[in-house]
Formats: sequence, C-alpha cells, structure tokens
Amino acid sequence: MALESIRSAEASERRGHEHQLGRGICRHDRVDGLGLTFEVRDSDLLGRTGIITARGRRMETPCLLPVVHPVATQITPAELSSLGFQGIMTNSFIMNRRRKEEALEKGIHSILEFQGLIMTDSGGYQVLEYGAVDVGALEIAAFQDAIGSDMAVTLDRPTGLTESKRHAVETVKVSLRNARRTMSELGDSQTAWMGPIQGGIFPDLVTRCTRALVRAGFGVLALGSPVEIMESYLFADLVKMIVAAKRAMPYSIPLHLFGAGHPLVLSLAVALGCDTFDSASYVLYAKQDRYMTERGTVDLERLEYLPCSCPICNSTTPAELRRMERRERVRRLSLHNLHALQAEIRRCRQAVIEGRLWDLVEERSLSHPSMRTAFRELASHSELLAGATPLLKRIGLFVRSFEDRRRPELLSADAHVKRVFRRGAKTAALVQSGESKPLHRMGVAAELKVRKRKEGPLDVLRVHPILGVFPAELEYVYPYTHVVSAEDEPEPPDLRGAMRYLRMMGYTKVLVCDESSVKRSVTLSRRRGATR
Repeated sequence: MALESIRSAEASERRGHEHQLGRGICRHDRVDGLGLTFEVRDSDLLGRTGIITARGRRMETPCLLPVVHPVATQITPAELSSLGFQGIMTNSFIMNRRRKEEALEKGIHSILEFQGLIMTDSGGYQVLEYGAVDVGALEIAAFQDAIGSDMAVTLDRPTGLTESKRHAVETVKVSLRNARRTMSELGDSQTAWMGPIQGGIFPDLVTRCTRALVRAGFGVLALGSPVEIMESYLFADLVKMIVAAKRAMPYSIPLHLFGAGHPLVLSLAVALGCDTFDSASYVLYAKQDRYMTERGTVDLERLEYLPCSCPICNSTTPAELRRMERRERVRRLSLHNLHALQAEIRRCRQAVIEGRLWDLVEERSLSHPSMRTAFRELASHSELLAGATPLLKRIGLFVRSFEDRRRPELLSADAHVKRVFRRGAKTAALVQSGESKPLHRMGVAAELKVRKRKEGPLDVLRVHPILGVFPAELEYVYPYTHVVSAEDEPEPPDLRGAMRYLRMMGYTKVLVCDESSVKRSVTLSRRRGATR
C-alpha cells in the first residue's frame, strides 16, 4: 500500500465532499419561485458560514435577526445596523393592524429606517398566544409582498409544546395548507417565501412537514415552536427536532430557527445546520432585569461586577444600573444583551472557519445539565454530522470526554482508511502507542528496517486507543497527526480488535511492537483468529 494512493483517494473524496455540500453558490431561482441565493463558504459539522441574498440585500450567516416591534421600539433599527446586524425581523400582522397605509405607501424599509435585509413574520406568534388571528393567509402574504419584505413567513399555526399528537397533526395540516396556497398565488413574486416547519416534539411530523414544504417549492425553511421547548430546557428535544428537519431537506436550503435568542444554544443550533435566528429576547430579558452571558442569564440584583467588555459594561456598574430610571436601564441592558448575542454569533462563525465548532458546543454544554444531555444527543448523530465535516483540517483534535470519541472527524477518518486501505504485504508490524510521537523517533524503527531487509516486504501500521489501526504513513495527516487526550492514564490500544481487522485484511503474520522493539510475532489463522 502506497501513501500516494491514500492521498489521491483523500483528494478525490474531498472534492466529492465539497461538491456534495454545494460549495459555491446554491441558487433558488425562478425554478422554485424564489429570487434568493445562498452561498456556502466554510462548513464544519452541519454548521456553515455563507451569504444569503434576497431582493439584492446580503446577509452573512450564521446570523441573528433582532425582532423589532413595528410601533414601540426600545432599540431603533438604525442602532441595530450600527451594532453590525445586517438583518432584522418584524411582525407584519401588527404592522398591518397599526401602520398599514403608511407601510403600503412608503415600504417597510423606509418606515423602519433600515436598509439591511428585513424578514417579516405573518402572525403565527399571535396564533400561539391568542389561538387565532383575524386575517387570512393570502391577505397577510399579499401585504408582506406589497410592503417589500425581503424574506417572509407564510401564516402558520405553531404546534408549541404539546403532548397531543392530534393537535400537532392539525397544526401541520393548517400550516401546510396556508403555505401551499401562498406559494401557488404569490410564489413568482420578488419576496423569498419561508416555509414554516411544524410538528413540535414529534420528529415524524417534523419530517413530514419538511418534505412537503420542499415539494411545494420553498427554498428557505423555518423551524417553528422551539421557544416553549427552550424555555423548558428541553434542549435534547430541540436537537431531535432540528435533526428531523435537516434529514428531510437538501443541504443547499437555508434553515431558520424561530425564537433562538440566547447565547447558550446558538452554537448547538449552528452545529445542527441552522443558518439564521430571530429573537426579541434581548429586550424581553432586559425588561426583567436579566443580564445575558454566554453561560446563561443573571439577575441584575445578583451582579457585583459586569463580566463583559462591551461599551455598556465598560461605562457603568451594576449598582449604577440598578439606580437608573427603568426605561434607561432597560435600554442599556438591551444593548448589552445585543452585544452578547452578536459576540456569540461571531464565535460560531470563527469556530466553523477554524474547524472547532464541536469544541465550542462542548464548552457550552458544560454550562447546564440539560445542555449536556443535548450534547450527548448531538453526538448520537455523528454520522449525519460527518457528511458535512471536512475530511482534512489544519488543527489538532481534542478528546476530552466520552462523547468526543463520537467526533465526526474520527468516524470519517476510520471509515475512509478502511475504504481505501490496500494490503501491500503478508506481514504487518503493529506499533502500539498512546502518544503522538512519530515512528522515526521510536527505537523500534531501526529494528523494523532490519526486518524488512531480512524477511522481505512489511506493512507498518500503528494502533492507537482512540484512532484504532492506521498505516504509519498517515501519522502526519489529520486527524492522525495530533490527537490530544485528557486522560491521565491512557487506556491500552484494543489489540484483539486490531488482530481481527488485520486477519480480515488478509495478513498472515503480525509483529506486535511497542515504541522500543518488536515484542512478539503472531501468526493469524483464517478460521480461528490470532494464535501465538
């Protein structure tokens, strides 16, 4: 087996991987009734960085769209733009009730004084809160289109957090009916229509709804009903919902997650393939005197210091905030919360680019037991994550927990080597090592050279407690080049499993080595396994 053949296979697989992920521009043009493009730039796990363009307005992803009230705003859209937010979300139902004529006359960008991308909701939140809205699906859709919404959600009936599958089925039926009617009547407009995925905690309904929306021609989807689930700390159920949706939709379609406005869950959602988020949490928490951190929210009353370096926290103290008039305190806390959200989004983007998104999610999972449960659920879908994770990276790989053994990089590397590995000799030298020391720095290297001259061809393999069996030529290739484990006493490699694998590969003799020398010779029997 030659190193060149493996590298050639790796390059071919990487090219296939990039084609599979739709690197470059994933377009949704007039074919599906959407004037929207989504350009994927970098990927890690199911997370990706990219650019969404709708009606000529561009927005980097992943991104958060702060929700702006159409009438009463604590933070103006212009201020949000100055903070770096390229998109906002507002409620077209309230706009239709309170500022209809003005919106139709001037357009939504003019009356909100925001030239970035604007997404509008259709009133689904009001349906969840009050049970119904006095507006039809086509009426509110036509209004969104007329006022110039860049991306608009069709009128849905949110499932919410319910254990009644009958109710969940009904919400899916109503939401799909409205979505199909909207796409049929207005699908050729300039607005990018977003299909809302309902089904709640029932993965089969989420899958059914997602597939139906894709068939209806939607090129942007939005997962509904997560707010109550997140407020109840059912983060593992959130993972199951997102996974059910992602498995049922093409990779090239962007996925929006409604109401995900807390730094604690953003990296988890990004890792699962959510590209955009919306939330009014920044102001809702501020009205409750709650201060956002990446690990959770803290009541202002409990703070002695402000653990942040944003302009708000650098210019005031907790005591001063508590003494402020309520309106000003809410405003300042809102601004801080926006800085915290924006900072986490940027961390997610950088983690994707560096290939460290798994590490960021794991770090956040230590903040709360429910997040840890969600991380375990994420790890159980490693085969799905592996499909969008680059085969090669330029960084070391950390193994700090049991879940880390399910890292998609490890699964991909193992599957890839087993797929392309070809035996070059009848005898294999199996070098045991729990360290990352290269073979040429081990004492056994000189002895193996002598053996090759005396006994003929010899394939040199290494066996690692975490990486398993791999050709020694790959010790400078990711992830074999640098795996750092947190275990104080590394467990020994699985020699029995290694022998079974080598017998399957057709080896008849194995030289079992440690770092210093060949310890013993093992003859492999085709029928009975390894014998001394």
